[in-house]
Amino acid sequence: MKKDAEKLLQEARSALDAKYYSDGYALFKQAIDVLKNQDDSADADRCTEELEEAKKKYKTCAPLPAIDYHAHPTFLSNLKENPPLFMAAKHFRAKPDIFPKDIEGMIQHMDEANIEKAVIMGLDTSAQEHWAFKGKGLSNDQIADFVKRHPDRFIGYASVDPKRSDAVEELERCVKELDLKGVKFHPSAVNLYPNDEKYFYPLYEKCVELNIPVQSHSGTTGLYFTKIKYTMPIHYDDVAVDFPTLKLVLLHFGIGGWHDQAMSIAFRHPNVYLDLSGASPYIIPKDLLFAANTPFFQDKVVFGTDYPFVGMAKWFATYNKAIPDIFTEETKKKVFRENAIALHKKSPVSPLDILREEGFDIPKDAIR
Repeated sequence: MKKDAEKLLQEARSALDAKYYSDGYALFKQAIDVLKNQDDSADADRCTEELEEAKKKYKTCAPLPAIDYHAHPTFLSNLKENPPLFMAAKHFRAKPDIFPKDIEGMIQHMDEANIEKAVIMGLDTSAQEHWAFKGKGLSNDQIADFVKRHPDRFIGYASVDPKRSDAVEELERCVKELDLKGVKFHPSAVNLYPNDEKYFYPLYEKCVELNIPVQSHSGTTGLYFTKIKYTMPIHYDDVAVDFPTLKLVLLHFGIGGWHDQAMSIAFRHPNVYLDLSGASPYIIPKDLLFAANTPFFQDKVVFGTDYPFVGMAKWFATYNKAIPDIFTEETKKKVFRENAIALHKKSPVSPLDILREEGFDIPKDAIR
């Protein structure tokens, strides 16, 4: 029995060294149970103390090397160049010290939270008429440069204003020339509904052709000078029906009272996902978190923060204090890491192909 406990402790410490903290804690508990069962209370107490010290040391860390699916490389210097972003910072009560000085500062924040990689993007509003959106924002080329400098830490997404005359061409350039892996849209920032057939649909068609994920804002927003009617999740049902093989992530899970809409859309469409960004774990609806443990949602919820407006280490400090066991161990691995990887590697589910394989007579030219 003593050898069994020693083996478990060795595995636990190895898991902690590999930054798989949740696995390490579980192995520690198994070792403690073994020691208690053989009435070795002294060693059990020492292991318990070591476990508690580890939890305290890693209290701001993700339970495993995580991927933050929604993070902005926003520096303090950017705020004075972008009025809506400045007002968003005010809305989030963001203090100056939460903003990194440069991209290396962002990586330091990632390290503090056990974030292995982050999906980063800018926000292109270059074709908008409103004065507030004429400010300077991060370009797609700058995002690509960050990825080039730190390819092991960042996954770059494009941002394209749908009203640009070259919107489709710019999206294709971002993927084929800049090697960006997806695209982010913010319908409220461009005064368009996401189901706008004139402006958004040509971009969705190109995304299907390029087989890249789309992440798009859903729910309320702290971005000022915008209207949230454009980001009600229900509008994305049209998009999912009209583009059944589009990999679509509803950012912020319909935050602000619309998470039921977002969940209903992800529930019925095989290629629609939800991300958790934009909110502290304290205010993410519990029914959404519990649903992530079910077969209907376990593969379709991705973790994100909306950094720097929601801090990475702060998010996990709250998570580890308030809801560390709300996810099963399998769900933790999927939500915090594997689902984001699958978004970029797995082919989308095709309802038409499923029906054809089952012998249904589907027109050869049918796309939806």
